[in-house]
Amino acid sequence: MPAARFALRTLTAATLMLAAGAAWAQNHTNSDMFATRAAAEKRAQQLKCSGAFAMGDQWMPCKDLGSYEKAVSTQK
Repeated sequence: MPAARFALRTLTAATLMLAAGAAWAQNHTNSDMFATRAAAEKRAQQLKCSGAFAMGDQWMPCKDLGSYEKAVSTQK
């Protein structure tokens, strides 16, 4: 039983982290959510980062959320 309890706790924590990331992105970056990867990569060039990553069924600029947050923080 301890292994099953550990697995359940791990799964719950991972689910909460993913939900929190998605909620953050939805609440703070609606203007940087794109329908296509190409559009997100074009925005990444403006932010001086590279790549794009999927956030649900949309795309965001930069290679990951951490890179995006850093790029946006330097834009202000």
